Amino acid sequence: MGQFSDRVAIITGAGRGIGRDAALLFAAEGAKVVVNDLGGGPQGGGADPAVAQAVVDEILAAGGTAVAETSSMVSMAAGKAVVDCAMDHFGRIDFLINNAGIIRPRRITEMSEEDFDMVLAVNLKGYFAMVRAAADYLKRQGGAIVSMSSPSGFGHLGMVNYSAAKEGVVGMTRSLARELGEFGIRCNAVRPMSHPTTMAIPEVFETLAYSTETLGIPGLSNQWLSGHGLMPGPHSVAAVIAWLCSPLSENLNGREVYIVGGQVALVQEPELIRSQFAAEGWTWDRLNEPEVTRALTYDVRNRYRGPGAG
Repeated sequence: MGQFSDRVAIITGAGRGIGRDAALLFAAEGAKVVVNDLGGGPQGGGADPAVAQAVVDEILAAGGTAVAETSSMVSMAAGKAVVDCAMDHFGRIDFLINNAGIIRPRRITEMSEEDFDMVLAVNLKGYFAMVRAAADYLKRQGGAIVSMSSPSGFGHLGMVNYSAAKEGVVGMTRSLARELGEFGIRCNAVRPMSHPTTMAIPEVFETLAYSTETLGIPGLSNQWLSGHGLMPGPHSVAAVIAWLCSPLSENLNGREVYIVGGQVALVQEPELIRSQFAAEGWTWDRLNEPEVTRALTYDVRNRYRGPGAG
């Protein structure tokens, strides 16, 4: 008997990487798992139903219970299809893991409308579609929703589309926590970095290298993206996902967990700093007063100015 015996988990993008390891872990802990994966490439395109089925076969061989579902997570119809699969086979939904994703790194001057739309469709709209289709079923007994954000959301050169989608996931998670908490449904986000991963295409490392080595910009405002020299595989992220679905994390709702290498941390909620107040409201002249400018900008370095900027 595992931690999730008699529970049902839907995991999107579960054919490879983090999603695959999460599916195997949930199944090992007794959950019945819907393994969703189109079997496409990391930048979208292509389809291979054998990818999802291979994970299902692995779960079945280990004595678990799982079913494959191969919808592309870009539409409301896809969200309904995945949820219908869970209800038809297992009759309930306890956990929803939004993990499906694609990536299309481009500089903003080279990014096409399709590059932007497809990344948001899979990495944000697809998550909404899943929650919209599953919410009424989750309300019946409570449960958990865990959605993948990314350290790229803190700011990532050449990844405007992906960063926008992943920060959208965070905002959606905070709002869902407020909407669904009264029904016993906890909603949290994970910002992971692991290796290997299906997102680890050469273009991503090129953008990171230029940003950090040439421009000297940390991945976070207060630290470099570092796992202290460690880079464990997707199983570490899968463990965090499962933990967020367990009673052990019952105090967390509407929060973000950051995991890079050997480091796991709770992300600080946004807070106001250097606050100034004007009872009569703000005007152009008032904002131009030296004391106001000093209060808001003193000792704040422009980290994003390149070496050739004036």
